Amino acid sequence: MRPGTSRAVAAAASVLLIAVTVTSCHSSRGDAESEAATDAASALNPTDRDDLAQGGTLRWGLNEFPAQWNPHHADGNLSTVDTVMAALMPAPFHTDEDGIAVPDPDYVDDVDVRTPDDDGGGKQVVTLHLNPDAHWSDGTPITWRDYDSMARALAGKQPGFRILGAVGYDRIASVRAGADDFEAVITFDRPYAEYASLFSPLLPAEYTASAEKFDAGYREDIPVTAGPFAFDGIDPSAQTLTLRRSDDWWGAPALLDRIIFRAMAPEALDSAFLDGGIDTYALPLDSASYERASSAADGEVRTALAPDYRHITLNGQSDVLSDVDVRHAIFQGVDRRVLAEAAFGAIDRPHEPLGNHLLLPGHRGYADNSGEWGDYDPEHAKKLLDAAGWRAPADGATRTRDGAPLSVDFLVPRGHRPAQDEAELVQGMLAEIGIDVRIEAVSGDELFSNYVLPGRYDMVAFVNTGGGFPLSETLQQWSGPVTRADGTPKWRANVGRISTPEIDAALDKGLETLDPGEADERINEADRLLWEAGHTLPLYQRPELVAVRTDIANLGAVGAGSLDYADIGFTDQR
Repeated sequence: MRPGTSRAVAAAASVLLIAVTVTSCHSSRGDAESEAATDAASALNPTDRDDLAQGGTLRWGLNEFPAQWNPHHADGNLSTVDTVMAALMPAPFHTDEDGIAVPDPDYVDDVDVRTPDDDGGGKQVVTLHLNPDAHWSDGTPITWRDYDSMARALAGKQPGFRILGAVGYDRIASVRAGADDFEAVITFDRPYAEYASLFSPLLPAEYTASAEKFDAGYREDIPVTAGPFAFDGIDPSAQTLTLRRSDDWWGAPALLDRIIFRAMAPEALDSAFLDGGIDTYALPLDSASYERASSAADGEVRTALAPDYRHITLNGQSDVLSDVDVRHAIFQGVDRRVLAEAAFGAIDRPHEPLGNHLLLPGHRGYADNSGEWGDYDPEHAKKLLDAAGWRAPADGATRTRDGAPLSVDFLVPRGHRPAQDEAELVQGMLAEIGIDVRIEAVSGDELFSNYVLPGRYDMVAFVNTGGGFPLSETLQQWSGPVTRADGTPKWRANVGRISTPEIDAALDKGLETLDPGEADERINEADRLLWEAGHTLPLYQRPELVAVRTDIANLGAVGAGSLDYADIGFTDQR
């Protein structure tokens, strides 16, 4: 966190936010209990910027090369997009290493929060006092109008906008100017505890004013920015994107001259790091990759406890998996501990199965709500399948019902060995209870757009990436569909296509209450209902593994915090 942040504002924000608390390595508990707390909250090689060299080029490896760079667009829901755009775009709040949101003084000088109780039952009002020096790369000041336009675009009420989600924005009654253009007064028609999750990142009003601009403005281009780095070009054929230090930045100038992002296949990233072609990249949770990157003479793997987890999602609208008993049988037929041990391999990190869809160990309020559905119990799984009418002609044979086999497709990204290995383990486990798993490898670029989002799958495993806002960041993954104009359901981000009114109500109450204890109760109630509905099988919390050259500071595994791109630099002149 940069100096100058108001302590009063930070305190007010922490009262209202459902914040992540990542346990640090300073624990007074016993060895067995504290094993899960041995990961540092972040691993960045923190160094005062005054002690770092000026200049240099950082070569940053990516595992995909998106076409859509608008992170609020349905096609921009990729961690790669977030990684790049965080260096270029404004956000009113950032998070510290404990996941607590505080105003970013480069964009917001101060924040006032009026809760409904403050004036006898009125509305929640958040006033952002914007930094008047902040402006877009085209010279336009960043004002309340940018916030107003974005709130309208993401509220889900305007036709044609292919938004990622409307959570929070659908509760905004208005955004208006305060004393001047640099006061954004945001009024909510319903209380919203995680208000600091909104407008991150902020887009210029020009690119949220129409569906056409929202869709096409940042596709294969990044036309307007407002960060310590400026966009310097994109080469789709070479799959590179270049940033340069912004000469028009009002904050502390970036130490690096430029950052070159380069996309390549996961296996190629290991080789590029070892032969000096790239300086940093995020590792998959793969023991072989971890060992290769760790062997670099001038590199290291920086590790922290990540606020995300891996899971297996089941499509509740597929023919076979529409039955909750079959979904629960899969839950009990998968040995999650074996999957975690196989994934972690030589990586010395705790790997207990996860018992919650919404909170992680170390989060305030975390509870294991999995009950019997989190237990590995193949015998009970067989009984569930028997009751559902799926009978095995012989022990170990594929079950059938009305002559049809009990078969499901498990999608994996082509060429990603850890995902293939995981799917093969699941295949063997489920074969023991009579379920035939067919592993289908598809292009990683098409996995979500062509298969998962349209619902053309039975099973798929991927990672939920979290932060300081456990409900805002995942709400639409668990909530019910909205109704299109033609009366058909639109599932938004709920790719499992499983929902109940009770789940929606618990999630909604968790977002509305400003009392932390009550919020925890509502979140855990929603989680218990998700387990009962057979919606998604959480596997394990993942460590964040980032390979970095040893002479690079303020970069690596950030945990629940935010990177300050301006402070990334080399310890020696390159």
